[in-house]
Amino acid sequence: MTRARECSEHGFTLIELMVVITVLSLLTLSVTLTLSRPRGGGPSQDWARFEAVHDALRTEAVLTRRILGLSVNSDGYQRLERTQGAWRTDGERIAWREGVAVERPFGGQLAFLPAGQGSAVRIRFEGGSRLTVCESDGWAALRCEP
Repeated sequence: MTRARECSEHGFTLIELMVVITVLSLLTLSVTLTLSRPRGGGPSQDWARFEAVHDALRTEAVLTRRILGLSVNSDGYQRLERTQGAWRTDGERIAWREGVAVERPFGGQLAFLPAGQGSAVRIRFEGGSRLTVCESDGWAALRCEP
């Protein structure tokens, strides 16, 4: 055997490594979405669930190279997927457990692009005596601050 052939038979190709990283990222995403669901009882943490879903969808859009979205209003939110030029609902609508005011986006739809950019968003969560504001300019990660 030649030396070049011996070297090519050892290790993994770049494609194989990229496939493994993508699969692991999708598994992490599914675990994050599962753990971010409310489990009844305890104080409501809508802002924390929204922050986790927002970040997970943004990451998924980049990793899968698809346009994803989130429909948000004062009643709750629902995942969207862009297929054949139109938005399609993808999954169940999640209801808020506390008062929520959506200031941006005006149409209530957030888009997450494969390049990492998303829609600008500003949402106020009013839980009891506490006010939390979640905000992003579309490029930076979502920040939620009391």
